[in-house]
Amino acid sequence: MAFKVLVTARAFWSSGEAANDLLVTAGCDVVRSATFGPLTESEVIAQLRGCDAVIASSDAYTEAVFAVHPGLKVVSRWGVGIDSVDLEAATQAGVIATNTPGAMVEAVADYTFGLLLATARRIVEGDRLMRSGGWDEMPGTLVYGKTLGLVGAGRIGQAVARRAAGFGMRVLAFDPPLQAGGGKVEIEFVDLDELLERSDFVCLHAPSLPETKGMFDAKRFAQMKRSAYFINTARGALVDETDLLAALETGRIAGAAIDVYQQEPLPADHPLRNAPRCVLSPHNSSNALESTATMSLMAAENVLAVMQGERPQHLCNPEVWDSPKRRV
Repeated sequence: MAFKVLVTARAFWSSGEAANDLLVTAGCDVVRSATFGPLTESEVIAQLRGCDAVIASSDAYTEAVFAVHPGLKVVSRWGVGIDSVDLEAATQAGVIATNTPGAMVEAVADYTFGLLLATARRIVEGDRLMRSGGWDEMPGTLVYGKTLGLVGAGRIGQAVARRAAGFGMRVLAFDPPLQAGGGKVEIEFVDLDELLERSDFVCLHAPSLPETKGMFDAKRFAQMKRSAYFINTARGALVDETDLLAALETGRIAGAAIDVYQQEPLPADHPLRNAPRCVLSPHNSSNALESTATMSLMAAENVLAVMQGERPQHLCNPEVWDSPKRRV
C-alpha cells in the first residue's frame, strides 16, 4: 500500500512542484487538504484518516489527533515554528515531528525590513490616500542612522541586522544565549530594559515558548520611546494584543507593523484591524517563491526519510527516534 501523505500547507501547492514530484516518484499517495487553515484539532482529525504522514501548516497536532490516528508516523511541519505540535504528546505516541529551519531566513528578514520602512515612512497610508483620490503631505520618520533593537538575534535577527547595516543603523540585541556565544554580525548585546529605552525600532524575533508568552505587554510598551516603532514577524503569542492596541491608541508608541497574531486568521472584527498607525499583513513574511519552494522540498525530504526508515535531518523530538514506541 502506498505511503499516504496529507498536505495542509497551502503554499506547497503553489511552489512545491518539485517536492510533490519527489514524493510521487518515491511511491507516495499525496493528498491535498480539503480546507486550509491553520486547521483546528477536529479538522485535522477529520482529514487524517488513513494517512501515514502530513506536511503541515500551523495546524493543531494534539494528543487527541495522535490517539485517533494510530497510523500517523510523522508530522512534517512546513515551516520552522513547531509550537502548533504538542511535542510531548507526539513523543509519547511515537510520532516523529520535523520542521524546515533556515529555509525562510532571508524572506522573513526582507519582509521585516519592508514592514519597518512601510510604517516609518507611512507607505501604506500614502497608497490608501492616493487610491481614495487624495493628495497631501505625509511626513514620516527617517530610518537611516537610527537604532534598531532586535529581541532575538538568531538567524533571522542577524539577517535583519545585515540589512540594517546598509542603512547605517546601530543594532542592539537582547538574546542571552547568543550574548554568551557571540553573534556573526556587529551587534551590541544589552538587556531588554536598555534595548527598549534606546531603540527607535524594536523588531521581535524570539521563539514562542512558555517563558516568552505575552512578553510584550503594557509594561514593555511603556519602556519604549514614544517615537519608536514595534515590528513583529515572530509569533503572535509573544504580544498582548490588547496592550499593543492601547499603546497605539494612546500614542504610547509611534506605530507598529504586525504579521502574526494570537488567533489566525485574524477575525474580521478584531480591534487591531482599526488600530491607528499600524501596518497589518496576513502572516506573509516567509512567503517568497524561492523560500516556499525550498521549504516544500525540505518537508518532503523529511517525510521520505521516515518512509525509508532513515533518521530525518530536521528532527524536533529526537528522543522518539530510539524509542520502542516509535511508529514504523
